[in-house]
Amino acid sequence: MKRKFSTLFLHGTLRAKILTLFLCLIAIPLSLQGIITYSKFSASTESRTAEYTGQIVGQINRNLERNIREMKRLSLMPLYDPEILSILKEIQTNTSATFFLSMEKRERMTLYISSLSYSRPEVKGIQIIAGNGMIFSNLDPSVIKSKGDLAEEGWYSRVIKEQGGAVIIPQHRPNYYLDASGERYVSVARLLREPYTKVPLGIMKIDMKMDMFDQILSDMPFTKDGSLIIVNEGNELFYEKRESEGSPGYRTLLQETAGINRGDANQVMIQGQRYLFVDHQSRETGLVVISLIPLDILLAESNSLRSFTMLIAAMFLLVAGGLAIYFSYSLSKPLVQLKEKMLQVKRGNFHERVPVDSQDEIGKLSEQFNQMVEEINRLVNEVYLSSLREREAELAALQSQINPHFIYNTLESINMMAIRSGNYDVSDMVSSLGKLMRYTVAREDGHVTLTQELVSLEAYVRIQKIRLGERLQVYMDVEESLADQRIPKLLLQPLLENAIAHGIEHQEQGGTIWLTALCQEGVMQISVRDNGKGMSAQSLSRLLASLRMPMQQHEVTRNAHNGTALRNISQRLTLLFGEAYGLTIVSSPDQGTKITMKIPLGFQKGESSHVQSIAGGR
Repeated sequence: MKRKFSTLFLHGTLRAKILTLFLCLIAIPLSLQGIITYSKFSASTESRTAEYTGQIVGQINRNLERNIREMKRLSLMPLYDPEILSILKEIQTNTSATFFLSMEKRERMTLYISSLSYSRPEVKGIQIIAGNGMIFSNLDPSVIKSKGDLAEEGWYSRVIKEQGGAVIIPQHRPNYYLDASGERYVSVARLLREPYTKVPLGIMKIDMKMDMFDQILSDMPFTKDGSLIIVNEGNELFYEKRESEGSPGYRTLLQETAGINRGDANQVMIQGQRYLFVDHQSRETGLVVISLIPLDILLAESNSLRSFTMLIAAMFLLVAGGLAIYFSYSLSKPLVQLKEKMLQVKRGNFHERVPVDSQDEIGKLSEQFNQMVEEINRLVNEVYLSSLREREAELAALQSQINPHFIYNTLESINMMAIRSGNYDVSDMVSSLGKLMRYTVAREDGHVTLTQELVSLEAYVRIQKIRLGERLQVYMDVEESLADQRIPKLLLQPLLENAIAHGIEHQEQGGTIWLTALCQEGVMQISVRDNGKGMSAQSLSRLLASLRMPMQQHEVTRNAHNGTALRNISQRLTLLFGEAYGLTIVSSPDQGTKITMKIPLGFQKGESSHVQSIAGGR
């Protein structure tokens, strides 16, 4: 798709390109602005709502803590009343089936409990359950049992287990109530024990109405279709408030949010709808207040902003499209005329002229085109007669180059024959040889770019690879900034040839050559290193001495490590750049040889480099 679009754009008309660019320059910023504005506003709204909701659920929990703290304090009151303790002890110590507590003591218990429940509208009933099952309450005897077996109640074992500690009991329906309303309560209960002997005397249980939660939540704002749920650490329900029938219920909410991190604001998906989930857990009571807010309602304002932004963007785009069509036509019209006149000139009609209607760049270009056509028309007439003499001169030059072209054509013929017969190694070798010959005999000014030299070097390496196979590996590491640096021609091939002939070729396992070029302090350093057999200290000394010998004396060292080629390179560098430049050689037996040359630079050093492997072949 990307390539298809690129092709259509490159081959499209200038008018279409200008129109496309205009539309892109307008549509892209508008789209980005709309997306960014919507995203930022939505994120800000969600963040503010999460923070605000977190404060609300935290305040709800603090109000609950205050109420429950008061109920816990209330449940301790019987332990500070000696008369109440005495009555409970009497009941505890008399296990006879005929035991009967006097009416006076019964009334005393009832009055005491009623005094505790006075001015506490959130309390349904306060019960003191004696050890023999007798129930004393502030409620009318017609609505509550006077005695009951509470051991089967789920909360009973929790209270006994706490051994005097307060227990907060989730929603439940006590079995000691006689009314059939089915109303459920949240309770605080405590095992009453004799202060000194710690003997259990009974249970104090305070049942609180659901109105208590409604009262706490009455001043708290809630979102339409949201939910608020209060549970304990065991996910037992204390309170549930749903603003609509579509809001998730207690069990659904807990199932869908089982794996999320509590204590943080989260987005959750419940029954196909996204919600903002905010919770807060009380350290004192362990109760968790959970708020669930539908995101579509939360982000309704953001969605309105998005729709408005899209409408404005569409209007701008329509206006901009009209302006883009007008300007693209106006800008491209002179160029279209120029193109048509150029086609006429291409066909040989040198009398065509472009009308000049402006003095801008296109007008200047049209004027120059007209002048150029006039000049071409004049030159065509002048050149016609001289062309015959030039053809004769070209023929003579062609004859002088017949030998190298004959060789190139012959190599190309061999290459084609090798390809037809499937001899691809021969084809690669002949092709590389042809490239190498063209580079070697090309008429240059003696200097080429480093890239040109490396291309020639790759052809040479491919020839050697065909001969030596996987025994030869060559890697090049060249800084990109040096690619266009000019160097003396045929400077690097002798170094690789020397490394192959004297370091790699005679080793059964072959070896590797590394060529690196880097810039240091305005100087290009090119190194050729191999892991071949290397040289002894004596051989290295003779080679270094031969580099400084005059040519006549150097004949005695021609058989040592290709000294003639190395000396030639060293002298070329010295003559071109001065005594500070030349070759340095480092070598050790069985450790390989490293030859480094220095060439001055006229530009800043590049910062990046690349590694190119030419070790592979066909």
